[in-house]
Amino acid sequence: MATDRKQHDLSPAAVATSWLHRRLSCALEAAHGRLRRRVTAMALAIAVTFGSGAFWYSSLTGSELAAGAFGAAALATVVSLLTAVALYPVLRLRNRGLLQAASTISHDNIDLLSVLGKLTELRDGETAGHNLRVTAYTLLFAEALGFSPDEIVRATKGALLHDVGKMVMPDRILQKPGPLTPSERAEMTEHVRYGLEIVSQSHSLQDATPVVAGHHEHYDGTGYPLGLKAEDIPREARLFALVDVFDALTSPRVYKPAFSVQEALATMADGRGSHFDPAMFDRFVQVAPAFAAQLPGDETGLTQLLMDRLSPYLDQVVHLEPELVE
Repeated sequence: MATDRKQHDLSPAAVATSWLHRRLSCALEAAHGRLRRRVTAMALAIAVTFGSGAFWYSSLTGSELAAGAFGAAALATVVSLLTAVALYPVLRLRNRGLLQAASTISHDNIDLLSVLGKLTELRDGETAGHNLRVTAYTLLFAEALGFSPDEIVRATKGALLHDVGKMVMPDRILQKPGPLTPSERAEMTEHVRYGLEIVSQSHSLQDATPVVAGHHEHYDGTGYPLGLKAEDIPREARLFALVDVFDALTSPRVYKPAFSVQEALATMADGRGSHFDPAMFDRFVQVAPAFAAQLPGDETGLTQLLMDRLSPYLDQVVHLEPELVE
């Protein structure tokens, strides 16, 4: 058990996740620190300037009011108000810079998630581009269903990392040429638990949780690991279940040729209401042909499509580490 734990902690996914967490935390902490120092210095400079000017003016005029306690309080209030007014545009500017830094890091994180997804794909023997294709389908379908930017980012991250738990599954399971035994199938289901453990290591990866946890649940409650049913299954996971099966059917495998779009949808119709959310399935039937037609055939094109379509949502949804927000 100790040996398994050590191997788990040193897996490529765990190392990359730890690096991502440290990189995001350090970058945002540095940006936030620079913001605090600059604003503090500017506030002191403005306060000293206004205070000196007011003292000089009161000395020249010999104002009795300024010399009294009430005058001092009034002067301090005026200085504070003027300082606040002067700092407001500065605060907005610096905050915009902080958010831009966080947005840039979020964009970089998608690249790292893609790498993790590719490692999982290679480890599991999936067809080339599977992770990128299901992520592109997820993004397009989420848009068609009217998902919020938050939901789109969660669904997309989940699609990229849906099978990341397979990184720590043994070769005797993943690489077995024949069908799995009942005990081996039970062991395979553990990849969901491993995946949840991996994404829980970083705040920025926890968005993937709904899909990682629920992509093997079935609408009628016969799936795993929890046997969730209908609306109890996260919406992002119900969406992903459709696009994952669709891509598996429309891609060539060693044991079958690629199905056409219509053949795939006809096959999937048997799972309407049992495996798949029936309302989502009906909508997917309408939009799947257009989605399949617009997906690039190479991984470079898929990556570019994802970044182009996902960037506006990343700019709207910037997740700051909680300990960095005061």
